[in-house]
Amino acid sequence: MMIKGTMLSLSFFFIILMIFPSLSWSQKADPTLLDFKVQAMYRAAKLTWKVKEGFKSGLVVQILRADTFEEGPYKEVDVVNLTSGKNSYEYVDKTMGAESKYYYKLILKETDESLGPIPTRPFFSPPATHYQPPVPGQPSHSILNLFSLTYRT
Repeated sequence: MMIKGTMLSLSFFFIILMIFPSLSWSQKADPTLLDFKVQAMYRAAKLTWKVKEGFKSGLVVQILRADTFEEGPYKEVDVVNLTSGKNSYEYVDKTMGAESKYYYKLILKETDESLGPIPTRPFFSPPATHYQPPVPGQPSHSILNLFSLTYRT
């Protein structure tokens, strides 16, 4: 009889998880970490987040990154110490290897509160440049000038 009751309880638990897959055990009712965003940059990713006002000072946020897969494995990129009176934080990760999709998580070490994963794909091509026509009276930069050949325009 006890096994049947245990099985029924476990079944109910898994049904609840299937109905509400967005439930996360690491989230608190009153979270400290808020508004986590990741912006793709040239060979980098910019992470921004906020913390609630009045948080306990001395907390540490761990920045984790997974290469290619959302499921991980995740490796620590860096840690950021939270400071009283500062509510907005920014971190630029320039440690990417290859062109790939990356996933980021933030974890508040003291409470295991987490945000993410958030995907990003940094740009690995140089930024486009804007053509500027030559200005009359200024030297022109051309292939001929590189080889010290002179010409008149």
